[in-house]
Amino acid sequence: MKTIFHKVSLFFADFFNRKPVVIVMSFLCALIIWFAIVMNVYSTAPMRFYNIPVEIPLTGTNAEANGLSVVDYEVETVSVELIGDRSQIGLLTSEDLVAYADVGGISTSGQYTLNLDVRSTNGISFDVGSITPATTSVKLDKIETQTFDVEASFPNIVVTSGHTLDREDVVCEPSTIEITGPSAQLAEIGKVVVYSDKTTEISSSYLLYSSEVQLYTKDGAQVDTESLDIPSVDFQISIPILTQKELALTYDLIGVPNGFDQDWLRERLKLSEDSITLASQKSSAFTENDSLSVGYVRLSEVGLDYNNTMDITISEDYINQSGIQQVSLELDSEGLESRSFRVDTDNISIVNKPSNYNFDLVTKWLDITVVGDAEMLESLDVDDIIVTVDLLNYNVEDNPSESFPWQSSISFYQKGRVWAIGSYRIALNRTETADEDLAG
Repeated sequence: MKTIFHKVSLFFADFFNRKPVVIVMSFLCALIIWFAIVMNVYSTAPMRFYNIPVEIPLTGTNAEANGLSVVDYEVETVSVELIGDRSQIGLLTSEDLVAYADVGGISTSGQYTLNLDVRSTNGISFDVGSITPATTSVKLDKIETQTFDVEASFPNIVVTSGHTLDREDVVCEPSTIEITGPSAQLAEIGKVVVYSDKTTEISSSYLLYSSEVQLYTKDGAQVDTESLDIPSVDFQISIPILTQKELALTYDLIGVPNGFDQDWLRERLKLSEDSITLASQKSSAFTENDSLSVGYVRLSEVGLDYNNTMDITISEDYINQSGIQQVSLELDSEGLESRSFRVDTDNISIVNKPSNYNFDLVTKWLDITVVGDAEMLESLDVDDIIVTVDLLNYNVEDNPSESFPWQSSISFYQKGRVWAIGSYRIALNRTETADEDLAG
């Protein structure tokens, strides 16, 4: 036994006396001594961590109490230098750390620049040497839900010729949408549009479907929707189509004597508008119509300074798409003149009188004002003026008096471009026809 122990002692003595072993053992001893000194004398040290996520907690803050929410913040990750016990912070990884901004006493909406700090999620304590970046811009606002009316937009829908889109009666169902987001951003919304880019040509009422919603400010700028919660809604757009036609505007001349040149006068007596565009829900509304009369003009009222305003009246079956409510009718008097003539009984005739009565002229002469083409008026003679008293509609029960006035008409012999202005009533006297006159 003593021999074995002696041999083992000699082995270790020989082993540790070897130079390589002495060197290794010296190094290990030095390392142990250094580690012991570092751990006792230099127990704290800095360490850097990267890509630490940033949070903006509001729980328990004035901001939360006032209904504020984080709308946006500028910095998403930071890098940090931590100082602490080597044995502790050496156990940390980036996943164990969270950077955060302290909203402090903020209680109103707005944009704020806040300092960042760092904490661990596993309870290890440390000091923060530096944070890069050290601050972040944070936007706080109230999150609300508002209801907006919607309108439809379908710029690529084309209506065939002879038809038009009735935009006032376009219906979008549902007609409203609820949008949730920051109150300040909701306040910017001036118009909500349901948009469709479908391309087609239509000639009758049409149904269109879309779920694309676009938001615009009151000034027409498009609103950024990133911070808004817009629900996905399938909208149905009903597009009504009307039959449309452009009608020439005309007027009717009344009291026109035989042989009068109406086309010549119409070239000088013109409306301020040539046409009007009407639309109707009836597909056959304009099959037989090319013009629309705005009323009548009595020729005897058209003097050299004639100017008249006429209302445009259409039935409820039509839509006035031109928006023209009135037109003016004015006489171009260039090349026209006016003259006065005195006509006696030789130029006044009574026609279509009842056979059981005689009628005598009480009026012996008339002063007549004539307007027309200057050259033709120059050649007009009093004998060319014909005054006619037409008793075709005379009824003695309506005119019981033996003496009564009756409206006459004025015409001109072979003078188609002149006319009389004014009203000319002829005084008549009625007597019963004698029996012998009837027999004769």
